Amino acid sequence: MSETWTLGELFVLRHAGFPFDWLESLGLSSDLLAQTSQLLADEDALLAAARADGGDAEAQAVQDALALGREPALKARNSPAFREARTRYLASRQSLQSRYAEERAVLRRNLRARAADPSIQEAVFLSSPAMFDNVWSRYLNGGERPDTSDARRVERQVYTYLQRFCAKNETTSFFGPISYGERTSDDGYDVRTVPSGNTRRRTFFSFWAVTELARAVMRERTLRPHLPLRLNPLFTVTPGRATCAPLKLDVPLSAQAEQLLSVLKEHPTPAAAARALGLATEDVERQALPLVKTALLLWGLPFRPNDFGTFESVREAVAALPESDARARWLERLDMLARMRADFETVDLVRRRELLPRLEATFTEATGKPARRGEGQVYADRLILYEEASSPFRLRFGARFTEELEAALTGALELSAAYGEKVQRGFKEQVRDALGPDEAPLDLLDYAVRLRPDNVSGSRFSPVPPVFLDDDGTRARTLPVDFLGTSTPGGRYALPDVCLAAKQDGSGFEVMLARVHHHLLLWSWLSAFQPERERYASVASRWLDADPAARGLVGLSIRRRNKGFYVYPGRRLVYSVSDVLDVEEGALTPADVKVRPTPQGPVLVDGKGEPLHLYLPLDDFSSYPPFAALSHPQVLHAPLRTKGNHLPRLHIGGALYQRERWELAAERFSKPTGFDLFLAVQRERRAGGWPRFVFMRSSKERKPYLIDTSSPFALDLLSHLAREAERLSVEEMYPAPEQLWLKDSRGRYTCELRMQFTRWTGPRT
Repeated sequence: MSETWTLGELFVLRHAGFPFDWLESLGLSSDLLAQTSQLLADEDALLAAARADGGDAEAQAVQDALALGREPALKARNSPAFREARTRYLASRQSLQSRYAEERAVLRRNLRARAADPSIQEAVFLSSPAMFDNVWSRYLNGGERPDTSDARRVERQVYTYLQRFCAKNETTSFFGPISYGERTSDDGYDVRTVPSGNTRRRTFFSFWAVTELARAVMRERTLRPHLPLRLNPLFTVTPGRATCAPLKLDVPLSAQAEQLLSVLKEHPTPAAAARALGLATEDVERQALPLVKTALLLWGLPFRPNDFGTFESVREAVAALPESDARARWLERLDMLARMRADFETVDLVRRRELLPRLEATFTEATGKPARRGEGQVYADRLILYEEASSPFRLRFGARFTEELEAALTGALELSAAYGEKVQRGFKEQVRDALGPDEAPLDLLDYAVRLRPDNVSGSRFSPVPPVFLDDDGTRARTLPVDFLGTSTPGGRYALPDVCLAAKQDGSGFEVMLARVHHHLLLWSWLSAFQPERERYASVASRWLDADPAARGLVGLSIRRRNKGFYVYPGRRLVYSVSDVLDVEEGALTPADVKVRPTPQGPVLVDGKGEPLHLYLPLDDFSSYPPFAALSHPQVLHAPLRTKGNHLPRLHIGGALYQRERWELAAERFSKPTGFDLFLAVQRERRAGGWPRFVFMRSSKERKPYLIDTSSPFALDLLSHLAREAERLSVEEMYPAPEQLWLKDSRGRYTCELRMQFTRWTGPRT
């Protein structure tokens, strides 16, 4: 293979905050599982005897009865072999059911003990204070309860949080900490885990909360005259009017309005413009207000959105205003919030439970807005605060291992480049057909509006298409690197999530390409504990500065989403403006670039006709045809499928590319409960060859849940997922529990590595 991919100097380590062992301990014993295997063997013998007596119909009747937890009926014509098999099965079942009930009672106490762990309690509180107050605390304080449906519902909720904390590589506080790794020139080791020397927390105000505070400042009548008015860069100003043709906005300009616009660049606030024009400030505000309502002018408190110090920048902006009672009042509010946030960062759970309501009350008093959004949603809690924590681990790769890792992943990344190019070609063709053959060059905003799905009759715009393989009945396959073709030569970038699985013989690691993001490793929310900003940023900038394929790459500016922000180091292009924060100094505007239709699809060029490619900061844009068609040649993880209900484990080159997966009807698990549900899962597990731990996703919910097929609480979660779904997708846990290698005195941790890989156009410089 002529193309090679190179690992960047630094990478990100993400891991679960609690050891996997804690979750593993909530499963039934190996002896009980062995007894279950014997029961299923007895069940097979019973079905064989039924089939011998009455054929397939009789065997099906027995099977249906067993699935419902009923004793198979005895008939006069049943043979002695059937009667003996039935007696043996029923005795085995009764024995196993009794043991199941005994072990479940012990596991219920173990679940409560685990839930009472102070660190678990704090993690739940930070995830969802309402869940902690309304469910968790009551569960812990209520003592042992009868095994009722209500008790099982609460235990399912508790287990849902525990499987998240112990098995998901998230990035939230100490139950989803952040760390980093580096490649070294040493050859004496493969992966070395060393102390990070930095185990601390940082608590931030959520971006939505900071935005609400800034809006509240804007509502202060005495402060508004000193907040800047900015011209919306989407508008074109000509004598007598301002227009934004793609959005069908046409604003007539009076002589007074034109005068106001002429002084705003040098005198951006109403107060300063009033002095320059020799008018009263109130008159300037009256002139500006209609222009603000039409979005020609943007008016508000400016602050730094894409930064860890966003809240502090709001405070700086308020402090820069002229002295007044309102300014003093707002500085006092912001300082009070800052002090409480600083206290929250350092105190224990008891004090945090006291502080959070005070913080929220102060926020609501200042803004008039509720202090919580998306209440009770496990993955979408929206408090006014969020927290990040550093990990006690740091990783170092030896030089030889780095070379082996690059070699192992090159084939999988080459396939992803070929797939991405194929998908992008399809996107270009979709856009070409939607625009029509005679379309003239468009500016970017006109292009984006014209191609919105609701504006395209019979739109075929869709997510990336799956690749279907023949189902050959195997459990594992190795696919040729070029089975989707090859990509055209040239530089590429990718930000894959990589998992390492320790080999059982201790000889090293298997490599899995878990997911490919078409991104660069930028300074972002993942950099919260990275002390070397320049070194970290150079992982991407080295390729951007040196590879010819990076020429013309321009970052598409987007509004920050919650805690997620990304700082693209090169030229940026603004395409959507609705707020003063969207006006970036020096950024290209939609009018500065053109989209040229060609027979092959759209091409983006600058004012000089030089080709440009979009850098897309969000995964969603990589599958949105109008933007994906203009992006840098894409590198996308190919969604491999079969037309049947089983997908084997798939290897590409030296890496695992797709975990083994099974599809099944949800109704199989939606009706049974308790011991019958346990048996139903064990039957399905044996038939499909599932491992003990699987990730399960329902057709009604995108999020995967880890299901321990030997845990009663996990099976209740599975049943809950199945009740409102049509299909379930089951995927093996890989790396498997025995392959977890990140360890400390508490146990083993799941983890993944987010790594910058680049393919260079020529020899690396």
